[in-house]
Order: sequence, then C-alpha cells, then structure tokens
Amino acid sequence: MKRILTIICCLTLLLGIVPFCVSASETASQNMQTVEYLEDGSYIVTELEVTPAVARTARSYTKKSTYYTASNTAVFAVSLTGNFNYTYNVSCTATSQSVSVSIYDNSASYVTKTSSRSGATVYGSGTVYYLGKNRTLSLSITCDKYGNVS
Repeated sequence: MKRILTIICCLTLLLGIVPFCVSASETASQNMQTVEYLEDGSYIVTELEVTPAVARTARSYTKKSTYYTASNTAVFAVSLTGNFNYTYNVSCTATSQSVSVSIYDNSASYVTKTSSRSGATVYGSGTVYYLGKNRTLSLSITCDKYGNVS
C-alpha cells in the first residue's frame, strides 16, 4: 500500500511540474539587435522580436529598424510584422505581413510604405523625406523549418 501511495505522489509531482516548465518556455520572448553605422555618422538600429505563440503552428515575428542621426536623435522607424504557419522539421510559410512607419522628428515627412511575402519570407520597407533626401529602410523576416528566424 505504501508503495502505491509513493508512486501516486511521485506521478502527481511530476505531472504538476511539467506544465509549468513548458509554459515558461513558450512565454519567453526573444529579442535580437544589430547596429549598422553609416558614413555620415548616422546609424540604424534593427531589432527582431519573437512573440510567443498561442498555437504551436502559428508564429509571429516583428522586426523594427530605427534611423538615428549622428547626435543620437531618432528620426523615423519602420516596423515589419510577419505571421507564419510553422511545422517543425517540415516547413514554415508566411501567411500575412504588415508594415508601419513611425516619425519622431518634425523635419521628417512620410513618403511611402510597401510590404509583400513569398514562401517563408515577408518583406517591408518605408520611405521618409528628411534633410532634402528620401531615406528608405527595408526589412525582411525569414523563417526556416526549424523555427529559426533572420
């Protein structure tokens, strides 16, 4: 009888711990950041954010590039969000995309934005007129069959 109670207690503990471990890994957010320096001293910061998925087959990723002046002032940003259907070790397919442009500097003005998708990649770009020139930030998000994004 003691042996049966011990087994039941052990199983209860194991089953109680496992869901917490899985839910913790599913809700953890991943962020990656790169910085590209331009000749005039300005720079572009690009961040990739992975939003935790509710379903194991649907994934959403957002990539944002922000253009900064040499004096560290944000001028504008372009954000691309891509939604993907994902089956581990089988495929990842882009299902939808959206792009937005945010302007932070009053001397900048919105020109245009575009987005598209093909296979496992979403594309987006935004153009802003700033200091006498059109400035364009282009982004893409690609997902592979193992869930890796770039």
